[in-house]
Amino acid sequence: MNTKKMRAGGLAVLIAATGAIGLTACSSDSDADATTGAETEVSQEAAVDVATDLETAKAAVDEALADDDWAQVMLASDVDSPTVKYGLMVMPFVPTDAAERVTGTVNIDGGNYVIEAVSAATGQTWQIDQDGTITEVAE
Repeated sequence: MNTKKMRAGGLAVLIAATGAIGLTACSSDSDADATTGAETEVSQEAAVDVATDLETAKAAVDEALADDDWAQVMLASDVDSPTVKYGLMVMPFVPTDAAERVTGTVNIDGGNYVIEAVSAATGQTWQIDQDGTITEVAE
């Protein structure tokens, strides 16, 4: 009888050890995947050298839309404060040197819009939408 108990006890220990090793392995893989994802996000952000321009332009458009339901908002460096010209809301916006070009007139359709910026350094075109999502524009 002792032999049966010893075998059962040994089997239980073996199962417990295998389970613990399996959980440790799963835990390690999960942490590695999380780290890789975070690194990818950081490197993606680092590659978007015009992110500040896009976010600043989005903030200007959002400010204009907070006051009224505009179909178009113009971003211009020659105004000091929000101004209505030719039926458009013109918002002050000065791009940084990182941007070769930023969308000048933003079309709004039901609250949805996209603003583009071209990187002066790489020539890549990036866009930001009304939700603040920045993506690269495919050629």
